[in-house]
Order: sequence, then structure tokens, then C-alpha cells
Amino acid sequence: MKILAADDHALIREGLRAILKGFSEEVDLLEAWDGASVEKQLATNSGIELLLLDVHLPDCDGMVLLSSLVIRYPTLPIVMISAEYDSDIVSSAINRGAAGFLPKTSLNQILVSALQLVLSGGIYIPPEILRKTPISPQPSVMQQQSTARKDFVSVTTPDSLGLTERQIEVFKRLMEAKSNKQICRELDLAEATVKVHVRAILRALGANSRTEAVVAATRLNLLVDGAK
Repeated sequence: MKILAADDHALIREGLRAILKGFSEEVDLLEAWDGASVEKQLATNSGIELLLLDVHLPDCDGMVLLSSLVIRYPTLPIVMISAEYDSDIVSSAINRGAAGFLPKTSLNQILVSALQLVLSGGIYIPPEILRKTPISPQPSVMQQQSTARKDFVSVTTPDSLGLTERQIEVFKRLMEAKSNKQICRELDLAEATVKVHVRAILRALGANSRTEAVVAATRLNLLVDGAK
């Protein structure tokens, strides 16, 4: 598995290498330190499966580079990383096509689970951002929603969707990219029961997968803090 890490700080790249080796011995971590080296690595190395891209690079704006790379490498998942971020930055990254956003301050705790979600086709958004300020997509994204989805725009809390208290607890953990087994342990539920709750959540959001549920929740401005 080839992963490209682009950050101008060598210590960050070394830290990522150590964490990813714990994730899998099969990981081949390639490094870049600015926009030019990102372009070179992508041009000379085939089979890169994931790009970790710093928002701030010494020779270019990481967000601008993201927009360009999404067009030229549409199948490459790109996860933005940054030490400083807020809901506007995260929202901008997702709307530009990023597959996720990782705060550098919590890489050790969440990196592996976040990358597992992204590599399986999901989108990772820091749960603290979802709790504090729901991400508002750009108008162009909102316009792509179906009429049925638009009817839900006024929904602001999970319980407004008709979910039970237990389903809301499952929903909160689903939004944190936790697996069914993790949810089972935290809520002391059988895995079959968790699966039933997840299916109910997907139906309420009009989603067919966890990934679609996360995207739908952010587009509908659902407040996880609204859960009891």
C-alpha cells in the first residue's frame, strides 16, 4: 500500500511513518515537503492509494493544490491535515473534494481509524467540528440534492428524524467513524442489535451506507450535540 505524506515538517512525516507502520507493515510511505515534490511523487510513482496533504505548504496553498489534484487524479483519496482548523476550513476541504480532514493534534488517536474509513470509501470529518458547528456545504453542493433531501434541511437534531434514544447514541458513534464492534463495546449491545440501529439510522437519512450517512448528516446540518 503506497501512501504519500506531504508536510514541510520532517518530524510530522516521521511521526506519520511510525503510526502507519503500526497500522500495517505493508505500508510504503512516500514523502513530499512542498507542492513541487507532491507533483513529482505523483508523476513518478504509480499505485499511490492515499495522499495526506498539509493545508499549508511552503510553495503553494494546499487547498488550491487539492482542487487541482482532485480534477487530475479523481480516484485518489486526499485527506487534508493541519494544526490549525475550524469549520470553515474543514467545510472548504470537503467541498473541494477531500476525502477527509485530520487535525495534527490528534493524529495518534484517530489516524488509523480515519484512514480505514477513507480507504473503504468513506469521508472523515473531525467529530469535534460536527459537535460544535455543523458543516455547511457550498450552494453548488446543496443544489445537487434531490427534492426529498431538501425537505430535510430544517432538521437540526438526530431526534428530529424520529430516532430512539438508543439509536441516537449509536448515531453519535457512527459519526465518529466507530465500527460496529466498537459501538457494541461502548454501549454494551449485541452486534446484531447495533446493525438494526444502523439500518434505522440509514433509512432516516435516506442513505445506503455509512459514508452516505455522514455526508447526508453534514449536508443537513445535523447537530450531534442535539442528541441526548
